[in-house]
Amino acid sequence: MSGATAEGLFGGSDPTSALARGVDWAATPLGPVAGWPGELRAAIRTVLPSRVPMALWWGPELVQLYNDAFAPFLGDKHPDAMGRPAAESWSDVWEQVGPRAAGVLAGRGATFDDDLLLFMNRHGYREETYWRFSHSPVAAAGGRVLGVFVATTDTTRRVLTERRLRTVRGLGSIRAARAAGDAGAVVGTCRAAVAELGREPRDIPFALAYLADADRPGRPPRVRHAASHGAPRPPEGALHEAVLRAAATGAAETVTGLRAELAPVFRPGAAGDGTDDGTVPDAAVALPLAAGGRTFGVLVLGVSPCRALDAEYRLFFEVAAERVAVTVADALAYQSERRRAESLAELDEARTRFFQNISHEFRTPLTLLLGPLRAALDDPGPPERREALSAAYRAALRLRRLVDTFLEVARADAARLRAEPEPTDLAALTADCAGMFRSAAQRAGLRLVVDAPPLSAPVPVDREMWSKILLNLLSNAVKYTREGTVTVRLRERGDRVELTVADTGAGIPADELPHVFDRFHRIAGTAGRSREGSGIGLSLVADLARALGGEVTAASAVGEGSAFTVRIPRGAATGAARPLESVAGTAEPFAAEALRWTAADPVPARPADPDAPCVLLVEDDPDMRAYLLRLLTGEGWGVMTACDADGALAIVRAERPALVLSDVMLPGRDGLALVAELRADPELNRIPIVLLTARAGGEAAVEGLRRGADDYVTKPFFPDELLARVRVHLEAARLREALAAARERRIGNLESALDTRATIGQAVGIVMARRRCGPDEAFAELTRVSQHRNVKLRDLAGEIVRTVSGSAGTRRVRDS
Repeated sequence: MSGATAEGLFGGSDPTSALARGVDWAATPLGPVAGWPGELRAAIRTVLPSRVPMALWWGPELVQLYNDAFAPFLGDKHPDAMGRPAAESWSDVWEQVGPRAAGVLAGRGATFDDDLLLFMNRHGYREETYWRFSHSPVAAAGGRVLGVFVATTDTTRRVLTERRLRTVRGLGSIRAARAAGDAGAVVGTCRAAVAELGREPRDIPFALAYLADADRPGRPPRVRHAASHGAPRPPEGALHEAVLRAAATGAAETVTGLRAELAPVFRPGAAGDGTDDGTVPDAAVALPLAAGGRTFGVLVLGVSPCRALDAEYRLFFEVAAERVAVTVADALAYQSERRRAESLAELDEARTRFFQNISHEFRTPLTLLLGPLRAALDDPGPPERREALSAAYRAALRLRRLVDTFLEVARADAARLRAEPEPTDLAALTADCAGMFRSAAQRAGLRLVVDAPPLSAPVPVDREMWSKILLNLLSNAVKYTREGTVTVRLRERGDRVELTVADTGAGIPADELPHVFDRFHRIAGTAGRSREGSGIGLSLVADLARALGGEVTAASAVGEGSAFTVRIPRGAATGAARPLESVAGTAEPFAAEALRWTAADPVPARPADPDAPCVLLVEDDPDMRAYLLRLLTGEGWGVMTACDADGALAIVRAERPALVLSDVMLPGRDGLALVAELRADPELNRIPIVLLTARAGGEAAVEGLRRGADDYVTKPFFPDELLARVRVHLEAARLREALAAARERRIGNLESALDTRATIGQAVGIVMARRRCGPDEAFAELTRVSQHRNVKLRDLAGEIVRTVSGSAGTRRVRDS
């Protein structure tokens, strides 16, 4: 028989089969191949051809045979492990594996372990590994167990990836410390971050955080130790020098040969699984903590002595350092905010005086901006240039309006808002101001109705104040009305003049109406064309109405619209009304902003490379949306756009983008609600999300990370920083999906192999029963028939098993 010799039994063309043919089996406890029992030969024929990692331990000595897929698991124990007792090649883990094999030999049945932790010495160091092990009996016909069939999968990569992701998520939930002193806030944040890193001593046996003083022109930065885990006091040798280099260059530094330096200060963690055996690490990585182009600290992470510092380990360190940098940056921002608040409290009166006297200082540079921009827009040029100039011009107009508004507020706060009334044709002034919004209303699909019949006499009024009242009210009406009508109505009511601006928009909840004229008050969740606004427009309307000797009131119903009514004394004008001057100068910033809200969306960009990732951009500001679109497409990525959370959700469910880049402040539901909904959906919760926020404080950022966002970027941002963060998360998501797919493939391959083995075993049993022969002969007969019929052995076995219950199946087996 062909199985009576090593050449016949180990006939495969792979290196491991060739190795088995060369073993002097007569010198092993198994003896010459010719004398091997049929059960052993049948088991070998199952194990050796398989592409699933399998081993066979035979006899009381558990002599080991294995296939080519199993060989890499042995590391440098291969090839000596072939034909040796398993206890020798697995000596470093036999304390855990041996009892399982002994139990199988003793007839106690198969064993199964998932993610079994084993410390193996297979690459020259004590390595932390995880395994899915199955030990199954190989029995004789009488039931006596002759050997152990070992099927295994190395799950180390998956276990490490999941564990490291938990650490990264934990870092994302840290809140920046709020200490009494300036230094305390940052140091407290460093301690919290390092303590979080210390939860996994298997990955990070020790961690050190340093803060850097970079404000030393021409000299290297100074660093001071802020927090530590696993090392009560920081070392002062090569590791400290690496920290200084990382702080100076902003680049990571890897240091090896540290065991002697760390031994006096190292204190092992408490993993509780054998990794805290006191082994002193020999390597560490010093990673700069940076944001906005500034390095403000260094994080030192120790490398586990039980893991090699490979690319995935380095990536974990980099992501962890980035998360720590975000949190420490929040603490630094808190410091700045705290100092700013104290300064504002001391200088509030000086601020008011400053705003009152600085009007021309603002308006001069704005004039120098607006004039050249307007002239440049009149010159023909490429569409991209005109688009950028138009956005800059609109931004300058909006800035001028904001400056004027804040100056008016400062004067109102100082009780120095003084009206300069003059006889005015109030109906004509009202119609002129309202007409400036006609284009914006038409573009938005709204009907603008101006009902301002001539009054009986001129009205003494401050024309600029009246214009600003009407422009602010019209701006709000267009902003919060999606469809329907905006109406401007002017009437005489006895000794008063009454102006009403009504709309059919979103409306205001009843409990919010008493607060709509409060300074900086904004109504959360109101669906408008934009979430922009400072919350001072309506308060300024109230201030201006009071300066004119009148008042303003509001009436509203949610979903039906709002009506704001201004009443001022009609007074008695002396003399005829002076001819009206153009209101364009005052109205242009308001009208331009309304036109911007109703601008058409940019066309979504499809990448030239079909394999390039696609990013969903969620931003309600049209100019910012166009700017971000240009940045993202410049990197070769595809870009889809949405202006609110509901539109974004519809796109995500239909298109499954590779990443979502969203502003926090959106009309209707905000970006945090979008994050929460995506994370609650099992099919979408792995899509990375980067938030854009105009809030500089750390609490907003931490709230976004707590809801499940992967990162946040504060406006204004550096384009390179934004693109780098998006790129990092796209790559991390690609790696995560690749790891998940590889894991699923490995599981599927193992299940398929086990099913195939079971089917062939059933077919061998059927042939044995029909032919009354041993397993060797039955297997050989199946092999011969499969070759004769040119079908795969597994397909023939499946055919026999499926049909053996009927007479046709019986005849087919006999014919074979």
